[in-house]
Amino acid sequence: MTTVMTRLDDYLAAVAAIAATGASANRWITVTRAADGAIDVRIRPGMLHELSAAQIADEIRTALLAAVADHRRQYVQRRIDYFGSPAGAGHDPPSGTTDNPGRP
Repeated sequence: MTTVMTRLDDYLAAVAAIAATGASANRWITVTRAADGAIDVRIRPGMLHELSAAQIADEIRTALLAAVADHRRQYVQRRIDYFGSPAGAGHDPPSGTTDNPGRP
């Protein structure tokens, strides 16, 4: 039982340590979620002057979705690494995301 719990603890630690990054469709914004849950958003200089409010919102949305997709991919991979299967991970990416970070 100790070995099983150690393996489970290792898995939970590996999941908690996931850091994910996503870039917006046009690379104006990069979003990074650190392992501690901190979110870092980087905006390329000039974006606020060149894009409309709707375009800025779209860039933010695609960057966040790309980061979520990256986190999800890593989570599924941890399930495969530790349990041999993505079962229980909900392998399908969230709606509106793709397997290509930065592209909706």
